[in-house]
Amino acid sequence: MDGIRASRCSILGRILMNGIKWLESLKGRGIKIGLERMDTLMEKFSPDYRIVHVGGTNGKGSVCQFVGSILQEEGFDVGIYSSPHLERLNERITINGTEISDDSLNEIAEMLMEEDMGMTFFEAMTAIALIYFRGKIDFAVIEVGMGGRYDATNIVNADVTVITNISMEHEKYLGRSIEEIAGEKSGIIKGGSVVTACTGDALRVIEEKAREQKSEIYVVGRDIKWKRLSPKKFLVEGNDIYELQTNLSGIFQGNNIAVSVKVAEILGIKKRSIVEGIRKASLPGRMERAGMFLLDGAHNPAGIEAMGEGLKDFTYRKLFIIFGAMKDKDIESMVKALPEGELIATAVGMERAADTEMLSSIIKKAGKTCICESNVENAIKKAMKMAGSEDLICITGSLYLVGEARRILKKMGIKFSSPL
Repeated sequence: MDGIRASRCSILGRILMNGIKWLESLKGRGIKIGLERMDTLMEKFSPDYRIVHVGGTNGKGSVCQFVGSILQEEGFDVGIYSSPHLERLNERITINGTEISDDSLNEIAEMLMEEDMGMTFFEAMTAIALIYFRGKIDFAVIEVGMGGRYDATNIVNADVTVITNISMEHEKYLGRSIEEIAGEKSGIIKGGSVVTACTGDALRVIEEKAREQKSEIYVVGRDIKWKRLSPKKFLVEGNDIYELQTNLSGIFQGNNIAVSVKVAEILGIKKRSIVEGIRKASLPGRMERAGMFLLDGAHNPAGIEAMGEGLKDFTYRKLFIIFGAMKDKDIESMVKALPEGELIATAVGMERAADTEMLSSIIKKAGKTCICESNVENAIKKAMKMAGSEDLICITGSLYLVGEARRILKKMGIKFSSPL
């Protein structure tokens, strides 16, 4: 009997391995524009839950966590689909804060493998999330991957659509101006209500799209307002007035909190659930403290600027910055936006990442100097040798960098700050 059980376990292990192997192999397919593959697949698996669809440039992850936490406080079962992950693929798909199990991930991956249809990695992960959520949740909070109009997540029809803000990113795919990028990102608006913190040209594009789709639009600064009372306390004025405490650092969280509160008001959520939901929400890798380290996954110039503003909330003697980025990013603008500090450039352990030679050249072109370390672990050790007890080591430039750094710091036994 034990031999039979062991044999079954061995067979099951191989089956699970095949599902994960197939999923990982899809990363080589890159980006494919279009929704045809998702439309065909999802005809069989239409969502049986309500949806909040979250797009924009920065702040998407924070809004997803705020909204998900608020809905959970109201007593709903909530699925969140976000990207990228920091340490484990399973992080991308959660229900009530619990990651999808390896068994479920592999089971659905195996099913998709049989139908394949040439899907990309992100399309497969999106399909797995939407299928996994069926029959288990009341609400799904879905984060757009890139853009909007042709993003794999845009097969859903949302009750509420969010566009956090818009700045320059992914110009190769989305356009060379704020208006063009806003046009792509506003492609997720398909009726229902829209909440945005956009301004200027981006807001004009989004308002026009909302009119076309007969969507009610709510704008931060006009329909819902906020002010900061202290580093982690905000006053928000919407249909009601809320004094809100949060785990998440940075003045930029004011917009994300205001957007999330308006989403909750649209959905008829009680004030108590809003207050508690904002208080309990957490998001690893975003202005996250671990001893003398601060980890922030800012990966575009606007995100780096916001991170720099957020550093004003921290007290330190000298700043050290461990910086790494993907080679398809606007690295020069990111480097120029970095706050003053001792800069250590490093390469993230993946093909898409810029190597230290490329980073060093760009940093020099931007008028700054750096020390280069070939990998993240060496960069961390170097910074620790250079920094004093009152100094701060900031790790930024990429969520992939932050994910790798988190694994290394945990192995070193460095404690991460607990939520409030």
